[in-house]
Amino acid sequence: MPRPNKYVSRSDLGWGPSPASGANPTKGLVIHYDSSETRLGEKAHSACVTYWNNTRDFHTGPSRGWVDIGYCVDEETEILTENGWRGFADIAEGDLVLTLDHGTGLSRWQPLLAVNVFPAMRRELIRMEGSCHSSLTTPGHRWPVERRNGGARTVPERCWTTTGSLGARDRIPLAAPCSDLPGEPKYSDELVELVALLRDEDHTAEAEVILRRSEEAPAGEERIRAALYGLFGPPGIPSPRPGAGSDGAPRWWEARSGGLAEFRLSSGAGRALLEHAPGGVPEYGFLRALTRAQLALFIEAALRGEGVRPGAAAAIRRKSRAAAEAFQFAAVLAGHPASLRRCPSVSKNGRGTWRVELLPESRLAPGSAASRGSAFTVAREPYQGRIWCPTTPDGTWLARRAGTVYFTGNSFFACPHGYVFEGRGLKKTQAAQPGGNSTYYSCTLAGGPSEDPSVEQIEAVRQLRAWLMEQSVAGTVKGHRDFISTSCPGDKAYALVKDGTFSKPPGSGSLEDDMVGLREGDSGERVKFLQELLVKAGHSVGESGIDGDYGPATSKAVLAARKAEGSQQDFGDRITGAAAKQIMSQFIKAHI
Repeated sequence: MPRPNKYVSRSDLGWGPSPASGANPTKGLVIHYDSSETRLGEKAHSACVTYWNNTRDFHTGPSRGWVDIGYCVDEETEILTENGWRGFADIAEGDLVLTLDHGTGLSRWQPLLAVNVFPAMRRELIRMEGSCHSSLTTPGHRWPVERRNGGARTVPERCWTTTGSLGARDRIPLAAPCSDLPGEPKYSDELVELVALLRDEDHTAEAEVILRRSEEAPAGEERIRAALYGLFGPPGIPSPRPGAGSDGAPRWWEARSGGLAEFRLSSGAGRALLEHAPGGVPEYGFLRALTRAQLALFIEAALRGEGVRPGAAAAIRRKSRAAAEAFQFAAVLAGHPASLRRCPSVSKNGRGTWRVELLPESRLAPGSAASRGSAFTVAREPYQGRIWCPTTPDGTWLARRAGTVYFTGNSFFACPHGYVFEGRGLKKTQAAQPGGNSTYYSCTLAGGPSEDPSVEQIEAVRQLRAWLMEQSVAGTVKGHRDFISTSCPGDKAYALVKDGTFSKPPGSGSLEDDMVGLREGDSGERVKFLQELLVKAGHSVGESGIDGDYGPATSKAVLAARKAEGSQQDFGDRITGAAAKQIMSQFIKAHI
């Protein structure tokens, strides 16, 4: 078991070593609570961030040794949303962003769960820089990687590592085909091809389109001619000017001018194209609606329209950045690694162009590249700006920095949203349970005595326990009150200590096990767990809410969750193995 999926180390914040004295706690883990009623579980994760920032000085003093947080990437790094690339100031919880399902190797659209931004302060970050990659991250920032542990014919293992631990065999994915593409076409292939062939300079007025191609590159004009014929029929009678035609019928015709082949469109034909590419720039909604085959057609047509043969290292240029961004967006959805660069103009007063290159390799091995003495470098450097990181269901997101694109991970804290924060760290004397500070590790739940530990918190504690066990720490879990007379960690959390909930292995299967066997008439913490899942999945458990009583309203919610998953069963008064899996599936779908 690696470190918890959502783990934030002291080094991520630029902190020095903990001032606490050394120790070797091996007897287990002790659960505590934060004595105040924070109700953080009812708020966005950003509230947890604010809370921990406000209490940093008190909790990280040598007499306490609690936690703090530090996330991810520098201010320049962007994230891909359904409407293009955005900086952290232009995104919000609920926005759809492209993530990587590290289990399948495919990308997909998921909602942002939180946008975590932390104040500027002096930190040490790690810069990885080369022609196809630019990142500036905290040392503990997580990466989804593929690691080949055997020969060239072995299947790479999908695993996680941090910036500071990237090895020579770790390869970062630069792209992944999107699994959320539609299966049936919404638009004709001819329209897709014409939008791909349309340049930003081909749009001259509100509904006037003239596609110009050099007569020296006949391949481009042949494709335009064929697509126009397929979409609008044979060419019409030439008009004195583009856009002409009072009846609005889509027409087109050819003309020759100064060594250029000109394809002039009537206003009706022009509107048919510009509806999906205003100003000659394809809309993101149009690109997202393309099937996998149509995305391939779009990319191939755009390249051949510029006289470029599609290949591993093909590239196109666009006069406007917006048009170049749209092509890069299409390439990303199709699973092509693509970089964006500005090319200065050769003339003094020129605007320059934007170049999008399809890279030959879909994976990058930073450690290997740096060790070969190439232009790729990995180095630590001081940084004083803000750092930020999104929270996504997959724990990944597609990032872009200096025009280079790659999938990366997000960081985390032991709050109700499932984040685990490092306090004093491994091999340090604790400051939480007299009589056990040198023999037990401690974990504080962000919540007060009357608050129910969330599903995410329970899973975070299980991951923490499993990780500590790999450090030769016993799997024993105790409560603060097992050492001294205190109400900590509260009756609700202590009940989970005593019934073994925290001591189960991490993973969704064990969460399902917590529900199996429950039936109408039962009560207690397991029922509360079931009700919490149902409520977070969008199903009402009655006016009394999460009360720990399995009554008719809970049965109704169970049945609704099962039906939503396509179950043919007609009962909700008991939890079978199948019912537990269906409820977990509903929770995951709603929660992400």
